[in-house]
Amino acid sequence: MHPLIPYFEQPVIQLGPLPIHAFGILVAIGFVAGGHVAQQRATKFGGSAEAINRLIGWLVFGVFVGGHWGHILMYEPGKLAGEPELFGKFFDALSELRRPTSAEIPALLQFWHGLSSYGGFAMCVGLTIWFFRREKLPFWPHADALAIGLSLGWFFGRMGCFSAHDHAGNPTNFWLGVYGMCPGNNPTVACHDLGLYEAIWSISVFGLFTWLDKKPRPQGFFVGWLATLYGPARFVSDFFRNREGDARYFGLTPAQYGSIIVTLVGLWIIRSRLETKARPDAA
Repeated sequence: MHPLIPYFEQPVIQLGPLPIHAFGILVAIGFVAGGHVAQQRATKFGGSAEAINRLIGWLVFGVFVGGHWGHILMYEPGKLAGEPELFGKFFDALSELRRPTSAEIPALLQFWHGLSSYGGFAMCVGLTIWFFRREKLPFWPHADALAIGLSLGWFFGRMGCFSAHDHAGNPTNFWLGVYGMCPGNNPTVACHDLGLYEAIWSISVFGLFTWLDKKPRPQGFFVGWLATLYGPARFVSDFFRNREGDARYFGLTPAQYGSIIVTLVGLWIIRSRLETKARPDAA
């Protein structure tokens, strides 16, 4: 069977002089939908929906700042050369009350250019632990609620990547391949769309978690399984990444090393949390 998905331009809504791209709309929907689900589950698990609502802003910060810094450090470390000088030019421009040119903005501050999933995950995990310690609220009930919400929010985020053709893999004849998204944009060649694959994975996990949540589960159950399911899926999918300009260390991508760590952490959480009693919170 040949690829079935034709190339399409990313939908754009023009609001006066401001173009609103489908990627941004879908990411925003992901935060809203995922946050809503997390708040519902937090209430069910004995946590605070209001605390989840306040945490969402920090998570938005973590996704974009941590994601971008992770991308720079793991995939484009060469851009860090000369950063001290660029920071000086950047702040000089601000002190002169003028908009800095793109050449004056340090790579670490160009949050719109390049995001790493694991960079965002790492910062969001750190922010979540810090937030609930500061609020003196139990971590695991809220973390489980966030894990379920993330599985839905991640679907919309990755559909945003699909709409923007952000994650082109290798050329393929697979039926889910997308024409015209490969480097060079040849309309007769299709490539794996890794964003689409993760969207399918995440909505499947959300369905699985919704079904599993019908019975009481130990605290940390959904966090452990989210990590354990994502790590191997991401490890395998990165073998389909296009190697053109891609960073690899000893044959593996930075995300594949991160996937190994995430899988092991997930298995450890599952094993350690099995000793806790299941919550009496099933509907």
